[in-house]
Order: sequence, then C-alpha cells, then structure tokens
Amino acid sequence: MASKVIVIGPVEGGFPAILDKVSKLHSKNSFSLAIFLGDFFGDPETSSDENDANVSALINGKITIPLPTYFTLGKHPLPGPVIEKLEKSEDELCPNLYFLGKRSTTKTSEGIRIVNLGGSLDPTITAGLSKEKYLPFHTEGDAKALRGANSADILLTSHWPSDVRKGSKIVLPDGIETPTGEQCVADLCSALRPRYHFCTSNDAFYEREPFFNPPSEKEPDAKPITRFISLASSNNATKQKALYAFSIDPTSSVPITLPPAKSNHIPASPLPKTATTIVPTNVPATTAPDTHLPALKTASSASPTPP
Repeated sequence: MASKVIVIGPVEGGFPAILDKVSKLHSKNSFSLAIFLGDFFGDPETSSDENDANVSALINGKITIPLPTYFTLGKHPLPGPVIEKLEKSEDELCPNLYFLGKRSTTKTSEGIRIVNLGGSLDPTITAGLSKEKYLPFHTEGDAKALRGANSADILLTSHWPSDVRKGSKIVLPDGIETPTGEQCVADLCSALRPRYHFCTSNDAFYEREPFFNPPSEKEPDAKPITRFISLASSNNATKQKALYAFSIDPTSSVPITLPPAKSNHIPASPLPKTATTIVPTNVPATTAPDTHLPALKTASSASPTPP
C-alpha cells in the first residue's frame, strides 16, 4: 500500500512556523510521515533568546506535531538541551519527533526503509567509526558501515554524492555552483540503490533525471530506479523548493526493464567492487511504481513539490 511522505529542507531554527505549515498540509493530505533534512535547529553558538525559548517549548511538548516526524544532523551541532533530552528518551525529542542519529537504518510502521548518514565528512579521521553521536561529522567508516543495510527505500545524506550530475541535462539555477560531493556518499548510494536519495543544497533545488542501477546477483533481471533530489533551505532568498511530497509503496516490486538505447553510462570515480555504474535516463511512467503528489496548496514562499 502506498504511503504519502513529505520531506523538508533545512529550517535552521525556524521550526515553529514550518511545523505549523506541515500540520496544515497534513490535515489535507494525510501524510504517513515527515522528514526534515539538514539543520532542524540553528547554530547553538549564535542562538537567540527566541530560539532558545522555541527549543524549550518543543522539548516540553508545547508544540504539537500531528504525525511521525524525523530529523537529521546538518552542519551544526545540536543544542545542549536537545542532546540532554535525547540521551534520556532514546532519541524521541517530544511526542512524534524522532532523531535519526548520525548513522542509522530505520524501518517505519509502513515498512519504509530509511538509511541516514548525517553531517559532513571528518577529514581528521581516516579509519573507523565516529564516536560522537551528536556532532555534525561522519567518517568514511560510517558510510561503509551503512552499506550493510543492503537496500533502502529512502537514503538521506547531508552532502551530495560525487559526480551525480555527470550525464545529466538538468541545470542548476543561475548563480548556483554544484555543491561539493563526497565519494563515500556516492559509494553508499551505489551499494543501497535507493528509490529516493534526498540531500540539501542551501540556496537551490535540484532534481536529477531518474537513473537506473545495474542489476544485482540476487535480481539479475531488475534495474532499480533512483531519484536524486536536493532541497533548498526553507528561508532561501530565491524561493527555491524546500518541500517535496511523494507517495511510495515499499512492497512494490523492482521494475524489470532495460534502459533506452540512447542512455549513456556515467564514468564514475573509482568505486569499491560492491558499487555500480549509474545509467541515467528519463523513466517512463510504466516503470516507476512511486509517484509525485499533486502540487500542495500552501502559502509557503518555497514551492513544496515538483509538478
């Protein structure tokens, strides 16, 4: 059975207004869950009294969240009071709001499998797993460990995968440069072959053409499709899309299809043996069981969904 999901770009402390907006959208669309990418909270070093009051209200359950909602790590560490609460409550910050951690695999009650890698690559750690759960840094070891999940319906990362734009005809908005990618994120995406890969790009929205993943040994006739989508921050100056809604059926089978004859193979950077070459293509509707939802009616300055 298909479930409706809404994904929101970084709100950087502006969560009261965005949560209210999501609540109104939920009342009309009945989402199964919401996911906040990047920084849900602002930088603790520059936090204002108003931000601190909002954090306190959230932790104490004074802000209503009507559906299961998940948040991740971005570029800032979490506020001290948030860490203190999470340590005591097994990552449930308040009713219906859950921290996905830095490195995690989650299966929702609808059966949706979410794999999350939060934060930025820590160049000072060359081997092993990161020890600090709440700091916004991960290691190549963290990314490698997540490959053990084997598959994902939704992959969440703070950074783009390296070379994801190779072979794509979709351009970024004027004045926006391609965000720096991480090879370990590219390797993770290749290993998991998610249906959706979400990340953030601050001032721009970018949705690549869907691409086919080559078949695996277990499913030699199937070519799973990945949709790569990067959301802008909710307060971006150019009103780029910061919300994205779609439906997904985790029980639907992987399409058995071949890429069109004119598809080109992307010469990716050297990958481990478990990784695969990406084949980009515009995907015919008959091969894709998941669908984008109609545009949501909202007063948001950022367009919430693709057409």
